[in-house]
Amino acid sequence: MEPTYQPRLWHLIVTLFVVVFGGAVLWMIFNPRVADDYRNYYIDRSWSCFPREISYFYPLGEPVTFVAGRPGYERDTIRWCGFMPIKNDGIKSFGDYGILKLKFPIPDEDLLLTFSSWANTNASKPERQVTVSVNGQSVGILTFKDAKRVNGSFVIPAEIAKASPDGVMEVRWDVPRIAPPGTNSEPVTLQVRLEAVRIVPVSKAPPPVTTPVGEPAPARDNARWNEKGGVTPAFSPN
Repeated sequence: MEPTYQPRLWHLIVTLFVVVFGGAVLWMIFNPRVADDYRNYYIDRSWSCFPREISYFYPLGEPVTFVAGRPGYERDTIRWCGFMPIKNDGIKSFGDYGILKLKFPIPDEDLLLTFSSWANTNASKPERQVTVSVNGQSVGILTFKDAKRVNGSFVIPAEIAKASPDGVMEVRWDVPRIAPPGTNSEPVTLQVRLEAVRIVPVSKAPPPVTTPVGEPAPARDNARWNEKGGVTPAFSPN
């Protein structure tokens, strides 16, 4: 007669515990409880960047510089997601967008957003458009035709400026994809570089910068100028 095994009660309890524990671990693997930022970037891949922990502080009206040695508010408090760390030539986008987040007392009037930007393109490539939005609403479109600087100047309506529920304004640059994803499945996108940005109430916005035109230089006798050891200019404004 073959021997039979009669499990004891504690054997059954241990087995049940192992089964329940294993089932809980499997459930957690397929349903991880993580922060939304982590889920969006690492699991769902619905975000192309992982946000930074920042204060969002911005002194309204002050120019922010992202280039070393230039005047402006230099604290890195508004670079939230999609922009690389500050370097000597500014901050560069990566992924499908770059986002700045700013917190300040929002006035009851329209705001003016100005910035200087460049793109990694040239005249031999197709024109590329970059949409600039504030709090999820488009405020303007930039067109990059070559590698020259493109200055943005867009009015932010007061209702859009106040649309953020947490009082933090989101300014976003959406860049187009310019090639199929590479071997690492990361998108190949137009890279935008920001050098400076500023937000100011429209009523306090400075006038457009113009280049003053001086009086024309007095004409001179070039022959007499040469006789005195001068050099005839390559061109004359007259």
